[in-house]
Amino acid sequence: MFKRKIIRRREASLNKQQLYIVMCSKFLLIASLFLMLMHPGVARSEGPGLINDPLKLLESLEGRRKALNKRAEQLEIREQDLQRLEDKLGKRIASLEKLREVIQRDLAKEKEINTKNIARLAKIYGSMKVKAAALGLQSIDQDIAVKVLKVMSEKTAGKILGKMKGGNAVVLANELGVSIGERRNRNR
Repeated sequence: MFKRKIIRRREASLNKQQLYIVMCSKFLLIASLFLMLMHPGVARSEGPGLINDPLKLLESLEGRRKALNKRAEQLEIREQDLQRLEDKLGKRIASLEKLREVIQRDLAKEKEINTKNIARLAKIYGSMKVKAAALGLQSIDQDIAVKVLKVMSEKTAGKILGKMKGGNAVVLANELGVSIGERRNRNR
């Protein structure tokens, strides 16, 4: 009776997979003993894979049970490792999502600042004399010059483009008519 309680406590601490293996090995042990008692000739028969001695059969079954228990422990360890890796990956994904949100927020702020700066530059160049504004826009980056001209009124932008030298006016005028998406596709 005491031995059964100990065995039941030990079985309660096992997980389902280990318990299944223990129960299967017990079933095989009982089934083999039953077959040996019901058919004594089977245990004595000579043939490949058959064990003549019941004690050897029990030892063989016990060895198989131990091997199955060891395999169950290995599977449990692997399952725990996989769970740890899954948790680690989940945390990494969460941190990357947070980083993405921060980057998007920063990009939105940067875009807002750039828009304000372009509007400020447009006011500055719009208030300058036309010839000085033309020289100034020729000396800055072409993309910035296009953005500044887009913010200005058509009348002011036309006067400035009219005072530019060489092909700069033509290039900037062409860029004014091209959308950002078309410009990106052209640059690829």
